[in-house]
Amino acid sequence: MSTARASPPNPSEIPISASPPAPVRVVRLSPNGDPVHGMSAWEAIAHEHVVAGDLPRQRRHRFYVGERRLPGQIRVGIWEATAYTERLVNYPKDEFMYVIEGSVTIVEEDGREETFGQGDSFFMPAGFTGLWRQDEAIKKYFMVFDAHDSGD
Repeated sequence: MSTARASPPNPSEIPISASPPAPVRVVRLSPNGDPVHGMSAWEAIAHEHVVAGDLPRQRRHRFYVGERRLPGQIRVGIWEATAYTERLVNYPKDEFMYVIEGSVTIVEEDGREETFGQGDSFFMPAGFTGLWRQDEAIKKYFMVFDAHDSGD
């Protein structure tokens, strides 16, 4: 039997272990926003886009903001606003919406109107031009994908 000892490992050959990645978890969406802090106030919509009503008071909470692994970003949250009508021109993002409370009427450029109320869901593609007409307060869940953070 040989009594030779193994030589110590070369430090440059020892693998460096990074800390384990955070677990990927399912995200619960609450109609009140953050379970502790609720929703926070959000900046006003640009005055020149509001075509009827006062500037809306709006609040939101982001439940999820995706990492920028690919061009673009996904955000999931809740948003609420008081009544107003806004002109949307070349909408900058793809957005899925689910109405929790209230309603909104979308008016397309050719005059076609569609109203979405509590329990309805709809999708607004990037590039949409038309009116967002809200005759009452609304609360909605949203999932947005856009090429940059447009502020949702």
